[in-house]
Amino acid sequence: RIRNAYPAFDLKTNTGKIWSVSTKFPDHILGESKFKISVLTESSPYPLLLTQHAGCVTRDLIAEILHCTNQYSTQEECFLSVCGSDEFLQNNHTLGSHEILRKATTCIQLRLHSISNLKQSLARTHEDDQSLFGVNQLLEHTCAWRLIWRNLVSVIMKYRDQVECLLQNEVFVLIDNVIEVAKAICSVLCFVETRDITDAVKKLRAVPLAKAQVKDATSCPDIVFSSLIEAAVTELSTAISCLIHVYSSSFDTNFQLASIPKSPSCADISPDSQLSFTVYAAHNIPETWVNRINFPLRIKALPRETMLAIKLLGVNNASKSTEVLAWTCSPLYPKERLVHGTVLLSMTLYSTLTTTMITPGICNTDTPTSVTLQIDFPETNLEFIKPEPEERIGDDLEEPSEDCLKHITRLSQMHSLLLLSEQQRRILWFYRYYCNNQNCSLPLVLGSTPSWDRMTVSEMYAVLRKWRFSNPLEALGLLTFSFPDQDIRRTAVQQIENLSNDELLEYLPQLVQVLKFEWSLESPLVKHLLNRSLQSIQIAHQLYWLLKNAQNEVHFRIWYQKVLAALQFCAGKTLNNEFSKEEKLIRILEDIAEKVKAAGDPKRKEVLKLELNKLQQFFQEVQVCRLPLNPALVAQGIEADLCSYFTSNAFPLKIAFINANVPSGNINVIFKIGDDLRQDMLVLQIVRVMDNIWLQEGLDMQMIIYRCLSTGKSQGLVQMVPDATTLAKIHRESGLIGPLKENTIKKWFRHHHPLESSYQEAIRNFFYSCAGWCVVTFILGVCDRHSDNIMLTNAGHMFHIDFGRFLGHAQTFGSIRRDRAPFIFTSEMEYFITEGGKNPQRFQEFVELCCRAYNIVRKHSQLLLNLLEMMLHAGLPELNSIQDLKYVYDNLRPQDSDLQATSYFTRKIKESLECFPVKLNNLIHALVQMSVTGSAKPPAPETIPQEWMKLDTEKSIARATILGFNKKSDPLYLVQVVQTCNVVSFVEKSFDQFSKLHSHLQKQFPSHALPEFPHSWHLPFADLEHRRVKDLNLYLKQLLSGSRKLANNELVLSFFLNWSKNTLAEDLSSMTLGPQSTDHKPGVQLVISYERTRLTVMLKHMRNIHLPDGSAPSAHAEFYLLPDPYEVSRRKTRTALKSSDPTYNEIIVYDKVTELKGRVLKLVVKSKGTFVGAVNIQLSSVQLNEEKWYPLGNSVI
Repeated sequence: RIRNAYPAFDLKTNTGKIWSVSTKFPDHILGESKFKISVLTESSPYPLLLTQHAGCVTRDLIAEILHCTNQYSTQEECFLSVCGSDEFLQNNHTLGSHEILRKATTCIQLRLHSISNLKQSLARTHEDDQSLFGVNQLLEHTCAWRLIWRNLVSVIMKYRDQVECLLQNEVFVLIDNVIEVAKAICSVLCFVETRDITDAVKKLRAVPLAKAQVKDATSCPDIVFSSLIEAAVTELSTAISCLIHVYSSSFDTNFQLASIPKSPSCADISPDSQLSFTVYAAHNIPETWVNRINFPLRIKALPRETMLAIKLLGVNNASKSTEVLAWTCSPLYPKERLVHGTVLLSMTLYSTLTTTMITPGICNTDTPTSVTLQIDFPETNLEFIKPEPEERIGDDLEEPSEDCLKHITRLSQMHSLLLLSEQQRRILWFYRYYCNNQNCSLPLVLGSTPSWDRMTVSEMYAVLRKWRFSNPLEALGLLTFSFPDQDIRRTAVQQIENLSNDELLEYLPQLVQVLKFEWSLESPLVKHLLNRSLQSIQIAHQLYWLLKNAQNEVHFRIWYQKVLAALQFCAGKTLNNEFSKEEKLIRILEDIAEKVKAAGDPKRKEVLKLELNKLQQFFQEVQVCRLPLNPALVAQGIEADLCSYFTSNAFPLKIAFINANVPSGNINVIFKIGDDLRQDMLVLQIVRVMDNIWLQEGLDMQMIIYRCLSTGKSQGLVQMVPDATTLAKIHRESGLIGPLKENTIKKWFRHHHPLESSYQEAIRNFFYSCAGWCVVTFILGVCDRHSDNIMLTNAGHMFHIDFGRFLGHAQTFGSIRRDRAPFIFTSEMEYFITEGGKNPQRFQEFVELCCRAYNIVRKHSQLLLNLLEMMLHAGLPELNSIQDLKYVYDNLRPQDSDLQATSYFTRKIKESLECFPVKLNNLIHALVQMSVTGSAKPPAPETIPQEWMKLDTEKSIARATILGFNKKSDPLYLVQVVQTCNVVSFVEKSFDQFSKLHSHLQKQFPSHALPEFPHSWHLPFADLEHRRVKDLNLYLKQLLSGSRKLANNELVLSFFLNWSKNTLAEDLSSMTLGPQSTDHKPGVQLVISYERTRLTVMLKHMRNIHLPDGSAPSAHAEFYLLPDPYEVSRRKTRTALKSSDPTYNEIIVYDKVTELKGRVLKLVVKSKGTFVGAVNIQLSSVQLNEEKWYPLGNSVI
């Protein structure tokens, strides 16, 4: 049904394209941002250069490209793909909404396709629509159905033959043959022998005995014994039929009886009856018992989602203790009807399970295990009647007071049901009809119910019906294990349907996890995920690998296999072929990694070289293969010489795949075994969610978030970020004590960015990304932070890797935690940001940025806690308890005001900055790595590493190449400039500008033989610009490969790198990180707020404060609220040591301030008793709740 809703001929859903992920932003967020775009078209061998606003819609960009290339008449639809991948931009979305464009650091290269020339390589076909769905066939490789069916047919044929032989010959010796074949049937059906079979066999055995006891044969003719045999055989055949029916009803089989045996008459059972059943036997255990079980519960009091759990216990002879031997469970209302008749339950041996995990998903219906429990339920036709929504408001319930409503709001800030106490839940449920999306969240209200009886459920439905969701993501909390009710979960899915495919993709890991708590595989959530997989290849691809990985969870293996079978059926043959190739690729990588890891150090390289032949052979067979990390990346082979392994404990492989979309070179990935990458996936997903939250608020934190995918138990793929280096390597290059130096990072970036403009851009990238990762790693409690887990890109971005420890689960040495700082922000990072103290106010800006990012994320605490709660039962090693959720809640502090949170996070920045053990840890780590790798003697302190000195001898530009031009009256050429340090940049130049450069060089170097400059053609050549591109590229090649003095002249550097000594000041001014102060007078920044009778003052920063001798003070602030006749209003802040621009972010509170009129706030700044400055503020004229700088006077008024 799902597949038929999306037929192959529907080109809106079955596009066969992989669409680039797009995020909707408010219009003002994209602002004036522009993209430099290079477009390859079929009409020209050279790319077209364009500059477009981020708010430009893709369709409009295509129209402009067609206009520039004189293709006005084209009527067919066109698309743009990203060069180097199979990823297409979405025509109806803005350029800036595409993640792949937002994260681009250089000129964006696109390719224009017309729909007629575009292969729909992954689209479903008409043949796919005609194929029939059979879960048995799709799961045959995982089950023993075919074997059971064959054996059963064989023994039933033997049974029929033996029965016919017995009835025809009436030889009593043949009775044993019939009984033996009946036993064979039971053995095929997992050695289950029902009571009816046992009784029938006894009757059949009794016939010869009865005849032997009759001495006078004439008194009892043979016809009587014949009828006894026939009756016994008929009873046995009926019992066998019933067993086959019970077996095929209890387990997943590919057979059933042609005619179902008639059920015995219904028992006298009503909804008011107590729940009762008979435990007949645990087959294959010698003990036999027939016990009637009665629960003191009325059937009508049991909710629809009731599960019956049964444990088999045994007494240990040695310890005399009782132990669980096996367990099983069953829903009481399968298919909305009370369970009835004989049921066989397969028991899971020697394992335990928490009660929260008892769901239909763990019911083992695959093939029975060695112990099968038989339960006889009373025969009944009782169906579940769903309670109707009904409000029950008591007459004594008064409307809550304002204070009560505020208390409800405070409770809602817990955001997770698991963090509420019983008392708090009772309060929420008591005032349920006064809760709404403004003061609470629906999961908290519904989860606070005292029970699941019919009356309570009907009230839950009433609340559910009235609720208005403020955001579809609020409904995620209704899909956790706390909400088994199918109607509640259906409502949650209805809200999730409002998410776009790209938004849903972000939360897919959690939605796959909560499939465990669905009541059936025909649930709305399963259907919704399959629907979305038919609309988006990105979703289908990620869903495939998430389901594959989820099969490693033993109890839910079959559950997930069935969902995966449905996905593969919907996906179509072409996409399934891609899945098969990817699976084979992973198996080969796993085999290589195992052998490399097992090999000894001397032979490891040889083993890798030999085993890589398997990969090369694989690509010879399949030609191309998509990478599981990203379906848009297509590999056509490997660069064996560039493949290697890392020397960590697991010896992960570095594989260099050859990109089938040639222009972008190799695709480098890491394949790891021995590490559970699901935790890394979760952390990176949460980081991506936080990054989107910041972007929605107009804050681009320059986050680099690499891809990571768990492909099986303790194995997976990790994307390698190009041009990135570990902080540990940078430290090692700077000498033995590199981790203890202040200027290591600064010197490394200065090496990579000799030009001031690009150096300032690197500072800016580091400034934002470092702040973002400080917030992320603090909230998630990421541990094991050493210099090998922190990376820097040449462009300045900082990012973290390896998230094996998080949520505060730090390694310890004895009782000492290895991670002592709240997060990693060291003095060398501050040194780089402030340029060695030259710009101290940048540290204030950094603190402001961190606190702003922290406060933005805190507004979305409910989403983050929901995402983590949905993963509580994923089997992650460090996310499995309420305490883990509480850790994140405590770090988010949703109950705090923004001012309180700002003050709190500022203290954490100070703690991190002053934590010397972090540097010591980095030093120890560097020394250990040096000893492991056998590194040579490090250079003497303060020496510059050899590779850093290349720049001074080789200068800047290695080559410059014209990639294309735009078609305007005066065309601009796109020039790719590659510096000797491998930094790539792009500039736009006109032909006249090239001509002027040549003229200036002729004047400055009259004695040098310059290359011949191309002619200034004015004739109307059709391909004039193409010829100029060729001529100019030849000119540039000769210019830059000739005389070093000529190639590295300031004229050439300023031309290609847009820099010269004269423009340095201009570049610096354009690279400011935030609002810069031009006022060099002393000042203090305050935020003053007043609510009811409470006056709150936050002291944020001071600037340009000095002691009388000009030195930096160790300043603190004293506040006085005047008039102060009793001299009780003095408040004092902490002391900021030796800083002219200190940061405080401290809150001062005055209670019982009845009015502001006539009140003055006096602030005095002192340094160890020495006066520094002061200001008096008339509170009646202050703009409340706004940050404002106040000048500090040189005397107290």
